[in-house]
This record gives sequence, structure tokens and C-alpha cells, in this order.
Amino acid sequence: MQARRQPLSSTPAPVSRRDVLRRLALSSAFLGAFALGAPARALAAPATRTPTPTPSQTPVPSTPTPAPSATPVPPTPTLVPSPTPTLVPSATPLPTPSPTPLPTATPIPTPPAWVQALRPIPLWSGPDEFAEQLGTAARWDYFLIARPQVGDRLNVVVARTQNYAWVDALSVGPSGAPPPGWPPADLPPPSPDLSVGWVAAATDAALWADADGTLLLGLAPAYTAFKQLEPQDGSRLHVQDPYSGADSWLDAFNVGPIDPPQRVDAPGRWWGISYVDGANLRPQPSTRCVSIGVLPSGHPIVVSRWVAGEEVIKDNPTWAVLSDSTFAYSSVLRPVALPTAPPAPASSSSMTGRWIDLNLLHQVVLAYEAQTPVRLARTSTGRPGWETAPGFYTIQRRVEKETMDSSSLIGLDAQRADYKVENVRWTQYFSADGKALHENYWKPRDEFGIPSSHGCAGLVAEDARFFWNWADVGVPVIAHY
Repeated sequence: MQARRQPLSSTPAPVSRRDVLRRLALSSAFLGAFALGAPARALAAPATRTPTPTPSQTPVPSTPTPAPSATPVPPTPTLVPSPTPTLVPSATPLPTPSPTPLPTATPIPTPPAWVQALRPIPLWSGPDEFAEQLGTAARWDYFLIARPQVGDRLNVVVARTQNYAWVDALSVGPSGAPPPGWPPADLPPPSPDLSVGWVAAATDAALWADADGTLLLGLAPAYTAFKQLEPQDGSRLHVQDPYSGADSWLDAFNVGPIDPPQRVDAPGRWWGISYVDGANLRPQPSTRCVSIGVLPSGHPIVVSRWVAGEEVIKDNPTWAVLSDSTFAYSSVLRPVALPTAPPAPASSSSMTGRWIDLNLLHQVVLAYEAQTPVRLARTSTGRPGWETAPGFYTIQRRVEKETMDSSSLIGLDAQRADYKVENVRWTQYFSADGKALHENYWKPRDEFGIPSSHGCAGLVAEDARFFWNWADVGVPVIAHY
């Protein structure tokens, strides 16, 4: 039976309140199922009529799609409140113990402290730069320290005057108390001039003709004293020796300050002066060597020894050795006057009566009575190659006047000598080989003091006469350096 179709009408049919509610319910169910992810066909309303299945079609049961699980939301952590700190009550401070006072030590008495001046020094009125100079003190003067050091100075009692003064601490050194009776009555007053003073050589010291050290004058032996002429300016000191009175220069590092000498002894080496202006110094004892410097006259000369070299003047081969590489011909030199008699030989300490000291170093002859010198005379002993040998001799024979002839010499001496001198007076032989004291009238007087003979000790006339009258056969003669 066919269903009857209703004719379409342009006018909508009226909707009842029930239809509105039913439609709203279906819309809500559809939206809820869609929100939960259900398939769309599951939301369709069941059909009113079930179709008849055909044999070729096997109904497939529908597998429902599982709903997606909801994403878990982590739980919000519960905040645990921080514990409130418990305040610990502060400790009660312990009382500070009072220190137990130590017993006061009994002071130990301090012995007097003495010092001595290391050089001539000034005495000051105070410890600072505003002090005035009160005077001077000599080297080795004594001072008693009165109070501890203030700045660079010491407050002292000057033993020489018993007055208070200040001295520079570095200018004094520790010492014992002065000996009983110090200062002696004859102690000279200190020099008021401290700008320059006296110095002494600590070892063998080179003596120079100029401040630049270009011309050597010799080697002054240790302990030789010199007067400093002006304050130091450079590496050398301008000095004056007490033997020649001439100027020269010393290396400052090789000397030290001393007090002015109370006496001047004989020098430790042969001491002289340059006598000829313009004399040449040579590196060897020969004029054939190039000159190493021209020596002005008036300079001090110190001779270490004498050697044989070129005979610039006939029969005079003697050259002075100033150093191993500096030589001067003997004829351009002159000896200085000795300030005192040189020391006697040690072997003479027990000598009594009259005896003769023949000093080969200083070229002098001394007449002694026991330990007292009674006469000093210049001599000229044997030159290099003809040296007068040191030793103990006695006068063996005497000839008042004679002719000396080299042919009378013994052995080789007769062959290498060539002389004949008449009227030689006051000859006193003291050795078996013919060495003697005698007059030497053919030698210039100012050249005595330089070795130049064939072994004898020549003397000027007045000295030869004295020894002739004073000595006799058997008188001892001690020759030594």
C-alpha cells in the first residue's frame, strides 16, 4: 500500500511546546555526545522500521571506539611552613682576670763604656746638624760614654780634658779604659786641621808622578808615612813623603789614616829624587828600548833593587829597578838624606866596643860604639855584578896611601876589571878578596849613595879620614841589607 503524500505548503505547520522541548533535549544530547568523542551515528535516533537482511550480507557487529582518557593533572603541592628558629639566649661574658703584677727587677749596674777615636775627629756641642764644633780630638783619644746614642752621635766625656762633647758614633770604636796616667804630660795637642792629615801605606804602594797614574816612581814599602796635601779628588791622593819633601800621588785604596808621626825613621827601601830634568824611564835597562815616560826633576824615586844594564856612561852599568817593567839609569838619580840612622842588623845586638855597620840597602857606613852610632857616612859599594857580599868581617890590614890596580885582583876579577888609580888614601881591607873602606876622590860627591864600585866601600875624604883614625885592625865590619 502506498503512502499518501501530503502536499507541500508554503505555510509552516504550527510547532507545539512539546516539539520544542523534545528538540532542545535532542540538541543537548548530541552536543554532549560530541563533546565526549562519540561517533556521530551513535547519536542518531533508532529507525522506526528494521530492514530485512539479505543472505549475502553478514552483519558486522560494530566495535565501539573507546573514549580517550583524560590527561591527568598533577596535584598542587602542599606548602609546608618553615619552622620558626628558636633564639638561644647569649652567654654571659666571663670577667677578664686582672694580670698579676711581676716583681720589679733590681737593675744591674752597667760598667763604664769607653771608646777611642779611629782617626782625628771633630768634637760637637750637640747631636744634630745645628751643633757647633767645639774642637778636635786626636786619633786614639779616649772617651767615656755619658748617655745612649742620639741619632748619629754619642754624648761623651773627653778623657783628655774631662769636658762633655758629642762625637760621631762611626768615628770611634770600643776600647778599654785609658791606662793609668793617661794623658801623659808630653802628649801633643790634637791638630785643629781635619781637612787633610797623614796616611800610611797598608802594603807596597805604587807611587805616581801624576794624578792619572801614567808615570811610576817606584813602590813605597808598607807602613811608609805620607802627608796628604789636599782632600781626595779621584782615585788617588796627592801626598808628600817625609824623605824627599817632594809631591807624588798614591792609590787611595792602598793607604789608611794615621796620626802625624812623632818621628820619621829611615825608609824601608832606597829613597832618592830625580836629579836630571827630562830623564827617560825604560821598560828594560837599556836606551835601545823605547821610552815609557819622561821624568821631570825633583820627583821622589823608590828603588827596589839595582841591576846591570847598558853602560850609558863608561864604567857605570848600574840601573835602578822601580818595578818589574820600569827602569831608570842610576846617574839621573840622587839619594835623599836619611832622617835617622837605619836599624842595625839583628846580629849586632850583643856587640860591644867599636864596630862598623855597612848598610848595603841604604849605602851608608855607621861607626858604632857598642849599641850607639857615633858617625854616619854615605858610601858606594859594589855595583851589580860586583856586589859587596853580606857577612861578618874584620879589618885585616890598613894602607894609608897606595895605587889601586885591577891587575892585582884575583882570578876572573882581574880579567873583567880595568882600572889603575893612584894616591888612594886611608884604605882598610876587611876581606881576603880585597874589599876595603877607602877614599874615593874621583867620584862626584853627590853621587855617593849609589852602588858603583868593584866591591869596595868608597868614601869622601873627610869620612875616610874619620874611619882611619877611629878604627884599627880587628874592628868588626858587618855588611847587610
